[in-house]
Amino acid sequence: MAVSLTPYLKEKLEQAQKLQGELESIVAQRYQLEVSLKETEKSLKELESLPDDAQIYKSVGTILVKAKSKGNIKKELEEKKELLELRMKAVEKQQKLLEDRLKEIQEEFSRYGGGAQSA
Repeated sequence: MAVSLTPYLKEKLEQAQKLQGELESIVAQRYQLEVSLKETEKSLKELESLPDDAQIYKSVGTILVKAKSKGNIKKELEEKKELLELRMKAVEKQQKLLEDRLKEIQEEFSRYGGGAQSA
């Protein structure tokens, strides 16, 4: 006995598969942002423990460059942290929208009993 889906439910299944792929991508982006945010917060914490006249270096590409001052580095890190937090909020919102849409499609399948018809 073969099982077939109506054209409408086939379309919904394709949408669900596409949304699932987008959701996986968003989750990966969110993970990367979380890692960057934690690294930035750790750097800020470490910077606070240093004396004001400490020699500080920052990574520029594949080299380390002496920073002008602790204050400059702190400002850069705080700006980076703020930007990462904003991006995290946007990604979280996008993730929520995708999850909600995927849930709607799954509920549609449940309502129609999966749409299975005997052929």
